[in-house]
Amino acid sequence: MEKNVKYGVGYKTFYLNSKKNSIHSGKYFYGGFSYQFGDKYLNKIQFQVSNSNREIFQDILYISAATAGNIYYDIAFKSISLKKTTNYIGLHLGNDFNLNFFPKIDEKNLFWLNQTFMGISFLNRYYLSEEVWIELNTHIPVISRIIYNKFDRLTSKIPNSKSVKSYSGSINKLFNAHTELGYNFSSYGLKWGVYYQLEINSMSETKTNKLNSYANSVSLRIIY
Repeated sequence: MEKNVKYGVGYKTFYLNSKKNSIHSGKYFYGGFSYQFGDKYLNKIQFQVSNSNREIFQDILYISAATAGNIYYDIAFKSISLKKTTNYIGLHLGNDFNLNFFPKIDEKNLFWLNQTFMGISFLNRYYLSEEVWIELNTHIPVISRIIYNKFDRLTSKIPNSKSVKSYSGSINKLFNAHTELGYNFSSYGLKWGVYYQLEINSMSETKTNKLNSYANSVSLRIIY
């Protein structure tokens, strides 16, 4: 059994294919928690809350922001493992809720979306010693479903009474992947980890309506 809490900082960017420049880019902050147990069958639950914001000038000063809550579950089976390595491959399930405000394309409304996905997880550890190890985890989605809509940021009313929209797709239509590479060690009576994390999310309901986001970050983790 292993638990950890993480605190990270990085940079997050959103691109809309109909725009030549990004519609949002800013510093990216997050906190999270994970819990894993099992040996032959590894179960891992992760939760993360994040925010990216930046001041931009349109007619007046706005704060462009992207806020998200993510929860992931992996059930993985031990594959080929050597004396100093443990390798797992399994099923990855996730749900992301995002609340975004992008004044470059809409100065009035907040844009929310909820995405669920299922895919494959690869969880790997390479032990340099009993107290030091390198971890490489990757999640690749296979199929996803997304629901989304807008509401007025001041009144919370839905513009033009638009109904909630939804669509499903495989990797070529909805792609939500992330990977992390970490170095873990013991110090001051605690176990610590320093991780690089990459997150990619691509949504293309149609060929002319595609939204991409990228987040790069570094996090500090306390393992117990």
